[in-house]
Amino acid sequence: MSPAEQPQGKVDLEWDDSHVVPEKVTPDLVFLFDRMIEATVDMVASKNGDRVLDVGCGRAVDAIKIAKRGGRLVGLEPSRVMLNHGKKCVADSGKEIALVQAISENLPFKTGSFDWVVCKGALDHFPDPDKAIKEMARILKPEGKLVISLANFDSLGHRLGKTGHYIGIFLTRRRPKERQAWETPPDHTFRFNYPLMKKMVSPYLEIDKSMGISFMWGAPNWDSITGAMPKKMAYFILRNLDRIARFCPGLSDVVLIRCRPRKPETRKAR
Repeated sequence: MSPAEQPQGKVDLEWDDSHVVPEKVTPDLVFLFDRMIEATVDMVASKNGDRVLDVGCGRAVDAIKIAKRGGRLVGLEPSRVMLNHGKKCVADSGKEIALVQAISENLPFKTGSFDWVVCKGALDHFPDPDKAIKEMARILKPEGKLVISLANFDSLGHRLGKTGHYIGIFLTRRRPKERQAWETPPDHTFRFNYPLMKKMVSPYLEIDKSMGISFMWGAPNWDSITGAMPKKMAYFILRNLDRIARFCPGLSDVVLIRCRPRKPETRKAR
């Protein structure tokens, strides 16, 4: 089924990421985005000749980085707008990457056709994440690996931000008009945390590695605090908090997992 044949309102074929990065960019946000890309790409140990699929590839930034390390890349994206951005980025990179318009819930590939599948920051945008995970597991080779990274809406920073928000309302009797960092963005279909991620992949995949990325994003005034520091000091603190976050995926700002397909006899009923 092509993206255009999907039910109206389910898939945004014109989605654009221009709204993702706010006008005011602070060190904590820059560090979070950069570290998420770096850690996700590092988790993919593709070799020359490995077939790698980037699901929800957007501008193909991650696909390009992985391609430079070896492997044959395919980028999959439902949005025509993002595919056009991706084509330009791929052309500028000089790498050979095939870009395909399709949806994650119905991947147009044969069973067992990829060595690696990557899905960074996209699963919580999909209409049916469970079906998308099942499809990504289907197209993996028996020894293949799936890498998923997602924003953790149950992070320590979000918990502190939510608590501070309601304390502020109680003290001032005023409710801020702008959306808070811990609130689910309007273009997200699911609100993920670490336990939910583990539960959703478990029928089809076994997690062989998990880690957290970054700490404290979304905490009260954290952006102002890091923004007021000298840059070297801010990044020193952010890097050291990230080292702690690696061992605490349930409280980190981003959760990163690497999975392998379950053997047919060990697959759980869904």
